Amino acid sequence: MSKEVAAVTAPKTVVAFLSDDQLPAHVSQGTGAGNENVTSQDMAIPRLDLIQQLSPQLDKNDAKFIEGAQLGHIFNSLTGELYNHCFLINLHYENKWQVFKDRKFGGGFEGSFDSEAEALAHLDANQLPRQQYNIAETGIHKCLLLNDQGEPDQPVLIYMSGSKFKVSKEWNSAIRLKNPNADRFASVWTLSSVGEKNRSGQPYQNFKVDFAGWAPAELYAAAKAAYEGITGNATTLH
Repeated sequence: MSKEVAAVTAPKTVVAFLSDDQLPAHVSQGTGAGNENVTSQDMAIPRLDLIQQLSPQLDKNDAKFIEGAQLGHIFNSLTGELYNHCFLINLHYENKWQVFKDRKFGGGFEGSFDSEAEALAHLDANQLPRQQYNIAETGIHKCLLLNDQGEPDQPVLIYMSGSKFKVSKEWNSAIRLKNPNADRFASVWTLSSVGEKNRSGQPYQNFKVDFAGWAPAELYAAAKAAYEGITGNATTLH
């Protein structure tokens, strides 16, 4: 005979906690104790993406709705922050083939692979009908987001596939052409959006990337540390 589960009520607050904008001295002087085993692999890295016409961030009835979101805004998937444009340092690049189940068959992410052949082999090995899945070559840009003062804010990921993949290749080319000998994380870029049309004449938003300038020494050092944190590759400052 199953037991009846009593409703759980939240305890009443009996102490006055400090608000988020009231960082006390004893907290600011901390050493990060307790986080010794937490690495970048143990934390969720937010994605930056674009608000499109059918984005759930525009639907008030959707759990992903973001107040104030407008077509063409860049949004942070973890914090819900919105940007007309933002400054980034591109730390590292990967090329992957990502597999998604078509929405009319339920949707969902199936996996990320190093080649199209590997992606197809995965579908066949798991007896997943190829016609129900979409395979997209994707440029994955691991970046350091800067705040309005040009200081390091947080690491972010930008996935560029489909029409965005062209922007991905152009960004990679622009980084190399600025100075082939410069580290990838030595330059700062402005990320914004631009309206475009597909072959059918339907409008959509795409990423736009422009060179903002070279990182000053202190910012370059912070970007180098961020690069080493996400890749595990140690480099020598020069």
